Amino acid sequence: MRKLFAAALVAVMSLALAAVALAQNPDPSTTAPTVTVSISPANAGTKAKPKPSTLKLFVKNNRTDATVSTITIFLPKDVKLSGKGFPFCTAATLNSKGKTGCKAGSKAGSGTANAVVGPGRAPIKFTNDVYVGGPNTIVFYVQQVGGTVRKALNAPITRAGGKFGQKLTVKIDPDLQQPAPSVFSSLVDLKATVKATRGSSSLVATTGCPASRKHSAGVKFAFNPNATFPATGSVTNSGAAPCSR
Repeated sequence: MRKLFAAALVAVMSLALAAVALAQNPDPSTTAPTVTVSISPANAGTKAKPKPSTLKLFVKNNRTDATVSTITIFLPKDVKLSGKGFPFCTAATLNSKGKTGCKAGSKAGSGTANAVVGPGRAPIKFTNDVYVGGPNTIVFYVQQVGGTVRKALNAPITRAGGKFGQKLTVKIDPDLQQPAPSVFSSLVDLKATVKATRGSSSLVATTGCPASRKHSAGVKFAFNPNATFPATGSVTNSGAAPCSR
């Protein structure tokens, strides 16, 4: 009887410890990210006459103990991004020469970004400048406020499928994910206002407004394991911006 009781006690304790571990490090899918998008003007253009527009994005990771490896931003079907007709400033140029190496007219917006680093999750703030990196590429150039970290991140523009039109895929470089041995970081949020026109070209343009009178957008954060959160996975969420025809 004592052996049975001891075995049962061990089993209960094991389950309790497992429950505590899960409570400390729950599955990332239980914490949805935040995405906010606005398109102006709200009065949309048409496929025949696209209307130059301003895109404002805000995405937030609500699972900051997990290290973000990739951010995928899903854009509305009736909002088109294209770098055709603009001067380019590539990520390679920004990483080697900084903003002074970019051609005039290649900058397409600005914003901010925030991250946390280390076991104490020390906050780090960045400025975030947006550049046209190519006909189908946006570049986010982040610079640490009061620090030395500077990095250009490519965001290729590709088809999204489903209820979205295009997507921007931002891969976080390994040295940003893990800036030092056993020291991991995680993106908290990214904010950007994107707008550029040159002659008849517009980086952002609307080509319609859905029957719902809402532009649908989405975000997906993918994670890499770290010292405090050994799991991998991803989380997604969507948001909407009002529009009119």
